[in-house]
Amino acid sequence: MKAFIITLEQSSERQKNVLQALSFLPEQPSFLFGVDARNQHDPLLERYREKQFSYNCGRSAAKGEIGCYASHFKAWEKCVELNEAIIIFEDDLKVNEDIFMQSLRFAEQYIEQCGFIRLEDIDMRTLAYAVAKRKQQSLIKYLKVPQCMTGYVISPACAKALITKSCNFDYPVDVFVRNTWIHKQPIYGIRPAGLTGGNEPSIIGNRDRKGKKNYVVAIMKLLTKTRNMSLNLLTNAFHLRKIIKEIN
Repeated sequence: MKAFIITLEQSSERQKNVLQALSFLPEQPSFLFGVDARNQHDPLLERYREKQFSYNCGRSAAKGEIGCYASHFKAWEKCVELNEAIIIFEDDLKVNEDIFMQSLRFAEQYIEQCGFIRLEDIDMRTLAYAVAKRKQQSLIKYLKVPQCMTGYVISPACAKALITKSCNFDYPVDVFVRNTWIHKQPIYGIRPAGLTGGNEPSIIGNRDRKGKKNYVVAIMKLLTKTRNMSLNLLTNAFHLRKIIKEIN
């Protein structure tokens, strides 16, 4: 599978470090230059709806969040353009070479069935269940999808579905992905995966709420969270029935 690293053009030090961290891969990943919403105009940034984002998250978006969404959107477009499953990395990560190579082989076996497989280690308390096992690793289906998108494999069909449901950027991209009721794509992972996020300072920006508390926004956030939890639960139940038939 081809691999792409989402990075910003000016992030030369990150680019050097991430290539070194992934130097063991059979084929060197390509850089996919993302969108820096702090100083770059891109038509995708116009998809951000501040009011709806505030209702969903209880605050306005940091500029970096919208740029991050746009950058992953471009990676999904690349997947569709190539019409093959690809690996997508962000440019700040740590990796265990041996475990991660096993994860890639495992993911390659199941990606056409699964569509989206996270390659990032998770807290053992994360709600998930195993749907397949291989040696010391498990392919897991998330009941509650973790945040962060440091590394994942995606199929063209799944990429198309995420693109179709991204007409507006109403969430941070990882929250959009975790809300499976929106895009109807089950999200899988591998445990253990051998990959974690790095320690570089975030370029997303300050995501703290600014100014006085807006009670309308706070109530809307609570209602949105309740709706998302309920619809995600129903979507998971549907996916479970489908998984039992297809994976096993």
